[in-house]
Amino acid sequence: MTRLFVSFYLFMAISLVLISSTLELVWPGEDYSESADMVLAEALLPLALRDKSQLLAKLEQAGIDYELKEKAAINWSEAEKNNLAAGLPVTLYTETARFIYMPAGENSVIVLSLPFSEVSRPYLLIYLSAFLLLLGVMLAIWLWPLWRDLAYLTRKVDHLGQESDNVSIALRKRSVIQPISNKLNMLSERVHGLLRDQRELTGAVAHEFRTPIARLKFALEMKPEPDSQTWRGIQADLDELEGLVQEMLDYTQYDAMTPELNIADIPVKTLCGEVVARLATTTAKTLRVNGDDFTVRGDGHFIERAVINLLNNALRHAKSQVIIDVFQGDNAISIAVHDDGNGVEPSLASRIFEPFFRPDNSRVRYAGGAGLGLAIVKRIQWWHQATATVTTSNRLGGACFILSYPH
Repeated sequence: MTRLFVSFYLFMAISLVLISSTLELVWPGEDYSESADMVLAEALLPLALRDKSQLLAKLEQAGIDYELKEKAAINWSEAEKNNLAAGLPVTLYTETARFIYMPAGENSVIVLSLPFSEVSRPYLLIYLSAFLLLLGVMLAIWLWPLWRDLAYLTRKVDHLGQESDNVSIALRKRSVIQPISNKLNMLSERVHGLLRDQRELTGAVAHEFRTPIARLKFALEMKPEPDSQTWRGIQADLDELEGLVQEMLDYTQYDAMTPELNIADIPVKTLCGEVVARLATTTAKTLRVNGDDFTVRGDGHFIERAVINLLNNALRHAKSQVIIDVFQGDNAISIAVHDDGNGVEPSLASRIFEPFFRPDNSRVRYAGGAGLGLAIVKRIQWWHQATATVTTSNRLGGACFILSYPH
């Protein structure tokens, strides 16, 4: 918007100067000049010095207002006194007239009163009409590219969200509304991504719910007795459905908008130790935290949520142990979660954080979850301008998920 304002301001300033200069050249008007006054004064000055009465008679015949005054009655400047003493005329001006003082003897001066000529009404109307017409033409020249680009944006925005591909808006680099087109391109990508995620979410929800619902229907057909194995299976299926719904709601909430983060200094090892202490009571696998207690800037609640998701993922696939390493690199403080499971294929590492994605073989459906925990981690890291990556653990041989926070 600053570019638009500066462009309009400079254009208007230059246009007004050009229009005014052009009209002054075409219609100079009825102005007066000081040189014309001097020519008149120099023509009358010899007559004033030679025959004052004859000069007064000629002035009366010409209809020029005059007045005889004593030199001493006027407060002259030094320069004006010198000019009068040398026999030269002096011209003075007021808002409505100009006065020529000509020496007429040693002690008196003749004052000629020459009022300014008024600009005629027809001339003023012509000048004003031409000025406004030219100003309108200049404004039309400036507004035409802006109108053309806005019309183009309107046509493009009409298709936003209706096409399968992103709406790409391409304007000239010189366009003053190019920043708006860049923001609209970003909005188009965001809308396209949301629509894609919505389609994937709808398909994934139907797919995820189909299996436990089918098991429930089959179990209900058997009319199980309370506390029987089938009855407990029904309860487990309901718990699975509840977990799926909650996980999907969490992902939808995190993906919809960026929350207001409560940024503070977070001691990372302390946070990881607290999470491990809570989860250790729910698993027989070994959990351990190594490293120094480095501090990162972030929202403690969401960083803890990311660590919990990685630990739950690691516990589902680990054989016997999970280790957390906290360390500092050149440009980041990192949290690495190692497990001794089957790991993640390098070819699948770039997709592991996508919603509902499950690698084949090593991390299969029966391990549990809706495939949204790692997608939530990726979103939390994006809020913190941090990264989340996966590689092969050089300590336990399984997967190693790394959260890196800049410092």
